[in-house]
Amino acid sequence: MPFAPTLDAEQCLLRLLALIRGLDSVAGIDAARLRTAFGVSFDRDENRLGFGERLSREWSTSFEWDPGHPHGPRFEFAFVPDPPGAHPPATAICAIDFDRFAAELAAMGFSRETVHGEHGRVLHDDFERGELSVTVYTRGEADDSPERITHSCVRRVVML
Repeated sequence: MPFAPTLDAEQCLLRLLALIRGLDSVAGIDAARLRTAFGVSFDRDENRLGFGERLSREWSTSFEWDPGHPHGPRFEFAFVPDPPGAHPPATAICAIDFDRFAAELAAMGFSRETVHGEHGRVLHDDFERGELSVTVYTRGEADDSPERITHSCVRRVVML
């Protein structure tokens, strides 16, 4: 049985980029802005707003707006593998890859810093513009060829 998500992976990332383009700070996010940006209704849980749906047999999406986060307002988008902890190929979520996503942020005036861990491994990329901070976590498309191993896909985006 095929899945028919309201937003496919490409639409999620394009609409996320449109949301980011119009923001001066993460504090500018509210329920109306999220509904306009993504065209879906977000569920409310106390102060937080969330939306998620299944994209495919192996992937779901998760959107969460938490204006009361202990470290300040926070918006997070993620592609979530199913089951949690699984490592399926990311081809289904890679219609807009990290290089394109990063280029779009650069075109919006964001500066970029790549954060490395042990042995030079990339942990994430931080993008800054004024009061808006966007952290992008990536993963390789798949584990089966050098081209797909090194092809970076957006896995999670956190805005602070």
